[in-house]
Amino acid sequence: MALPPRTTTAAPVDPGIPDVDQSLPAQYCDRRFKGALGKPMLAVVVETPGGVLDCEEAASILFDYYAARREPETGLPPFEIGPLRCNQVAEPDLPQVVCADADNLIYSMWPQGE
Repeated sequence: MALPPRTTTAAPVDPGIPDVDQSLPAQYCDRRFKGALGKPMLAVVVETPGGVLDCEEAASILFDYYAARREPETGLPPFEIGPLRCNQVAEPDLPQVVCADADNLIYSMWPQGE
């Protein structure tokens, strides 16, 4: 008796974590926080029409993410912090972890030029 053919499907892209359009206006925060691998990182707040988060709040949210997920790892389910859904980007460039809800978009990045 022959077995039915196997089918594979690719893992769906998480619809709750948007790509970051780096051409959008954003506030690059100066205050560092302990992030991936325990190293200093910076928060970025993308200017959105309904956004209410400031640099302190963004850094706090991202710090909480890294406290739970210290090692950069892709493919994990989103991590929820309050109303925001956060996750490691699949192919990190400037943004490393992106957090978003209906109104806010923030991300973490390594300090540049170091």
